Amino acid sequence: MVSKDSDVVNVLKDDGVESVSWEQMRRYENTTSINLEEIREELGMGSWAVRIAFNDRFGGVIIQQQPGEGNRKHYHPDADENWVVMEGEWEWWIDGQGTKQVKENDIIVVPKKTWHQIKCIGDSVGVRYAITKPDVTHIYE
Repeated sequence: MVSKDSDVVNVLKDDGVESVSWEQMRRYENTTSINLEEIREELGMGSWAVRIAFNDRFGGVIIQQQPGEGNRKHYHPDADENWVVMEGEWEWWIDGQGTKQVKENDIIVVPKKTWHQIKCIGDSVGVRYAITKPDVTHIYE
């Protein structure tokens, strides 16, 4: 069975990010400058997500997760997705490319209509900045 969702808060909650709400997601939206440590002063070291950029062309969300957490296998029917790894170690799988490990300062590009999944690994928290079309549709098996 295939399902789809374009509500980023629902998607993140279903992916196990416990601390996420629209109020929290929008708190830093389109702020000219923000630092990860400033966000952590408010939200801590648990799992959370905040939207940093949102306009008619793209949206950018910082996602912090614990080892073992990540997202469900999915694809976006009409948009590429990019991840910038800010902290930690991650394992990503992209259909046709297999599984690879990435770390701080790595950038991943996933073409639209391509199944993919990412998971935080290692012993410490992971942070990634996900950039894609605003309110992008996620298709799940």
